[in-house]
Amino acid sequence: MRLWTGEGAWTPVVWVAAALATALLALVLWARSRRQYKKGTEQDLPFVSGEKVEGAHVGGQHLYWGFVEGLKPLVERLRAWHTGFVGDYVTWFVAMLAVVLLIVLL
Repeated sequence: MRLWTGEGAWTPVVWVAAALATALLALVLWARSRRQYKKGTEQDLPFVSGEKVEGAHVGGQHLYWGFVEGLKPLVERLRAWHTGFVGDYVTWFVAMLAVVLLIVLL
């Protein structure tokens, strides 16, 4: 069975066969995996970037600390533009979308 579109042929049987092959490969990999997880042990504790985390919540300011420190001058300049008003963010989004559309269309 072949469906002809304006851009070429699409064969659903091939796509279904590819999906089944991918699912079969995932099932084989899952079946061969190790079963060493023990619930209620130290394996349940959060482990982020080589550090044991005391609480169960890891905020973005802690997870991305290295990036923020490395880019501190840029982050401080961007933080000055942060107003917290949604309308400002929508305006920036529309302006950037207009720039991208101009670049794509020209």
